[in-house]
Amino acid sequence: TLYKRFTPAGPDHAQVAASAGMADYFDALHAHHFAPEPVAAKRAAAVHDLMRAQEIAACQPLLDYLAARNDLRLIGPRDAAKRAPTVAVALDQAAEPVSAALARHSINCWAGDFYAVRPLQAMGVDLGQGVLRLSMVHYTSAEDVARLIAALDKEL
Repeated sequence: TLYKRFTPAGPDHAQVAASAGMADYFDALHAHHFAPEPVAAKRAAAVHDLMRAQEIAACQPLLDYLAARNDLRLIGPRDAAKRAPTVAVALDQAAEPVSAALARHSINCWAGDFYAVRPLQAMGVDLGQGVLRLSMVHYTSAEDVARLIAALDKEL
């Protein structure tokens, strides 16, 4: 079968086991934020929309901050509603030391090419410097984003 071609060691049993908890997590979020709903697909859709709204709210201040700087290049749209909440930034310096510096502020981010070598090359990004990748999720708070921006101000 096709899946065995891409996972020759078989399924990742930890991920398979953990996936069972996702429905429970979505149901818990729904119960906390909404009135009861008997249809699972409707609960999931409502939670998706809730998560997406939070990701947009968390990401937009970061995008605004990055777009206002002239010492870096934001890769992708500046509107959080028009992108995934994962942000790639081409710096005027190597991204890996900046990622390490941000870690000292308890900011977890990554640097590199993220398997996007050809797209980054096509956009003129120096692969030797890589890009800094910053990700928002539905539990990223406004305070988390403010702390990230403050750390970027100190390290860039």
